[in-house]
Amino acid sequence: MASETPRIDPCEVAHTQSPVFRIIAQVKGQPSESSLILSSPSEGNEMITLSDVKVSLNKHFEIDSWHEFICRSSDTGETGFLVLDSVPCILKENEQVSVDGIVALQRLAKQFPEIF
Repeated sequence: MASETPRIDPCEVAHTQSPVFRIIAQVKGQPSESSLILSSPSEGNEMITLSDVKVSLNKHFEIDSWHEFICRSSDTGETGFLVLDSVPCILKENEQVSVDGIVALQRLAKQFPEIF
């Protein structure tokens, strides 16, 4: 299952060959019920802003919350994509997400897709 829905780096969204993929990102905004602005970590501790994100869920996302998003690539070849589902990354009080950890997980997922 993991190899069928690979976890990708945000820089790969526009040219991924997989029709369905996973991405870990922080919600930065929800301009409308059907769209999101996300920020996702990439190589070199760079946070990539993804602003053309459509949402199929009728759900309000908390700003600055972290999620693993299950997404569908755009059929039209555009850089945008559709969120099919999301799993919140629940953190205890005073806990933070490790950006280095997310980037390392993305690298490991490429090397061992059957595990991650």
